[in-house]
Amino acid sequence: MESMIEFVQYLKNEIDGLSSKQEQLKNQFKEILNSIKQFKENRDDPYFVPTNKVITSLFDISWLEEIKDVSSEVLQYLLGMYFFECLNFETFRSIIRRLYSKEFIDHFEIIASYWVYMTKNKASDEEASLGFSTYLEFSRELGIVPLKPSEFQEIIAKLDPSYETPKNEENELENLESYVKTLTEREEYIEEISSTITPFLLDKLDYFVSLETLNLLSYNMTKNLSLSIKLDSQTSIAEFQKKIEREFTKQNFPIVPTVVDPILRPHLSKIKAKTVKMEDLSKYPSDLVKEFASIKAYSSPSIAHKIRIIFLGGGGIGNMGIIIQHDNNAILLDYGMSVANNSIPKWHPSLNFVNSVLVTHAHLDHSGALPYLISSENKKRWFGSPLTKILAEKLLYNTATITKSDNVSEESRLHVLNSFLSSSRLINLFNSFNPLKPKEMIEISPGFEVTPYPASHLYGSYSYEINIFGKRILFTGDFSKDPSELFPGAKLPTDCDVTIFDGTYYNREFEEEDPNTVILNASENSEKLIIPAFSLGRTQEMIKRLERLRISKKKNVKTTGLAADITKTMGIKADYDIVKSINEEDFVVNDIVVAGHGMMQAGTARNLINATKDDNDTGILICGYQAPNTLGHALKTNHPIAKQKFSQRIFSAHISGHTTPLLLDDFIGELSGKKIMVHTPKYTKLKKGHKDLLIPSYLEEIIIKAS
Repeated sequence: MESMIEFVQYLKNEIDGLSSKQEQLKNQFKEILNSIKQFKENRDDPYFVPTNKVITSLFDISWLEEIKDVSSEVLQYLLGMYFFECLNFETFRSIIRRLYSKEFIDHFEIIASYWVYMTKNKASDEEASLGFSTYLEFSRELGIVPLKPSEFQEIIAKLDPSYETPKNEENELENLESYVKTLTEREEYIEEISSTITPFLLDKLDYFVSLETLNLLSYNMTKNLSLSIKLDSQTSIAEFQKKIEREFTKQNFPIVPTVVDPILRPHLSKIKAKTVKMEDLSKYPSDLVKEFASIKAYSSPSIAHKIRIIFLGGGGIGNMGIIIQHDNNAILLDYGMSVANNSIPKWHPSLNFVNSVLVTHAHLDHSGALPYLISSENKKRWFGSPLTKILAEKLLYNTATITKSDNVSEESRLHVLNSFLSSSRLINLFNSFNPLKPKEMIEISPGFEVTPYPASHLYGSYSYEINIFGKRILFTGDFSKDPSELFPGAKLPTDCDVTIFDGTYYNREFEEEDPNTVILNASENSEKLIIPAFSLGRTQEMIKRLERLRISKKKNVKTTGLAADITKTMGIKADYDIVKSINEEDFVVNDIVVAGHGMMQAGTARNLINATKDDNDTGILICGYQAPNTLGHALKTNHPIAKQKFSQRIFSAHISGHTTPLLLDDFIGELSGKKIMVHTPKYTKLKKGHKDLLIPSYLEEIIIKAS
C-alpha cells in the first residue's frame, strides 16, 4: 500500500509540474518509468522488440491469455502506461477488470486507478473532479460493485491527503450509506424512506440496490408527490397534468407518466374521465383491456400532450435504452447490456410505468438486460420479430451459462447478471414476447402506434416508426443501408418529425480495398485460413461470400459452436461443414474455419490462432469491428507485442451490419425532422455540415409538443 501511495504521489507531482521530485523516487520507480518511456518512444518502430516482461504481460491480460501469476509491480506499470498514454482507456479498463476478477488487486488498487484516471482527465477537462459521484461512474465503466461512501473516503484520503469531499456530496453521503443498508436488509422501510430521500441520492442508489427496489421506491415517491396536491373542485385531466408537472419540477423529481396508480388514484373522484367505448377496446387482447381502458379514460386531450424522449443508454456503443413517454404512458426502446463491462441503461423512475418494450434485434447490447427488467411480477411485455425472439433466446441462455460458471459471489456480481441465475425468469421473459410483422401497424400500448421496418442489420432486425398523436418518431436501431449477402439494405422513412439513428460509423474512415478482393487474397495466399467472426450475423455473411466467390469449391469451409448452431437455424444454403469441435490436429491444409468470438478473445478461433502462432503460412482474416483492448485490434493495427507473438499473415476486410459512412451521410441529408444520433463512439466529432445533429448524453431529455 505504501509503495502505491508513493507512486501515485509521483504522478500527482508530474501533473502539478513538480516532476523534478523524481530524483527522490526509489530506484524501482525510476526503472518502471524509464521502461514505460522507452516503450512509448519506440512502439511505432517496425523493428522494435519489446523486452519488458511486465509491459508484455499487461497486453496478455487484456487479450485474455491465461493468468497464473502477476508481478508485484503490475499496477504501477498499468497506471504509468495509462498516464503516459501508452494504453487507451478500453485496454486500461479491461486489464483492471481482469486483475480484479482474478483477485490480484483489491478495492484499494481500484481507487488508485480511479485517482489516476480522474487526475489525468482534469488536466484536459476542468470539470473533472475527484468525488464519490465520479467514482461511481468509474465503477460503472469497470463493471464492478462499488464501495460504500465511507470506505471510498478512507482510501482516497490515503492516496491524496489534500482530497476534500465536494460540497454537493458532503451532507448526502452519510445518508446514502444508511439508505443502502436499510434497503438491502429491511425492504419494509421503503415507504418510509420514500418520504425523506432526495433525488440526488435516488440517482446514486442505482449502483447499490436492485431494479425492483428502485421501482418500488419511485412508486411511493410519485404517490407522495401526488398526495401533496389538493383538489377543491372537479378538474380536467389536462389541468391536473399541469399541476403534477409543476409539483414534480418543484421537487426536482423526473417527470413520469400520470398513470392511474399511483398518481391519479387519490384524486379520481375529482377528475373528469373520458368515456371509453367497448368497441374501441375489442381489438386488444382480453388480458390487456383493463390496462388500455384505464389509460385511455384518464388521458389528457392531445393538445396538452408533451412527448419526452429520455436517453437511458446508447450514447456510446452498448447498453441501448430509450424511454419515449407522453403525459399518461411510456414505452421503452431496447434494453441492452454492454459486453465490455456488463453495464446497462441508467435507471429512471419512468421505467416503473413502462409496460411495453420494443426490441430492435437480438444482439446483447440491445436485448441483454431484458431478463433483469421483465419479471412475472411486473407483467411487462416485449415486442420484436419472431427471429429476434429465437436468436435472443440462444444468446441469453448462452450468457446465463457463462454467468453461472464464473465463480463470482452474488454480492460481488452486478444485479443484472444475478438475474441470469434464475431459469424461471428467462422462461417468463420468452413467454412475455409478442411478435410483430414488418410494415404492419399495431398499437402496442395506448398512444403508441408502431410500424416495423426491416433494418438489414441482423436476422429479424427492425427499425420502428412510432406515431404518438400524429407525431412520428423513427428509431432505426442498428441498421444498414448497404446491400449485403444476407440483406438488401434498409429502406426507411426520412420524413418523420424525429429520427433517432445508429451512428456507429459516422465520420470514420475505412480501408478502401474491396472486401471481396481481400477475401480472395487471404484464401489464395494462406495454406490454412482462420476467419474469426461474430456468431450471429458475420459468420453467416462470410459463409455466403465464400460460396459466391467460389472459394468453398476449392477449400474446406468449416464452422462450429454457437456460430454453427445459428447458421443451421437460419437455414444458410452454401457449401460448408458443421463440426462438433475443431482442434489443432483437425485444422489442416486447405481448411477455412469460420468461428465465433470475432475479436479473438476466446473460443475456437483463438485456440487455433494460439496453436498456429509460429506458422506464417496460416492466415487470419479480420472481418468485423475490433474493440481497442482486444487481440483482434492488436493484430489489425500491427501492435509490436502482438506482432512479436503471432507470425500468421493478417488480412482485413471491412464487412459490417452497420451503414457505411458515405451512405450514412446520404441518409442524414435526406432527413427532414429533428436528427438524433446514438450508438456512436465516444468523442465523435460532428462534421461542419451537421451542426443540427444531436448526440445525447445519459439521462438527457428531449421534449416535443404533440399538437
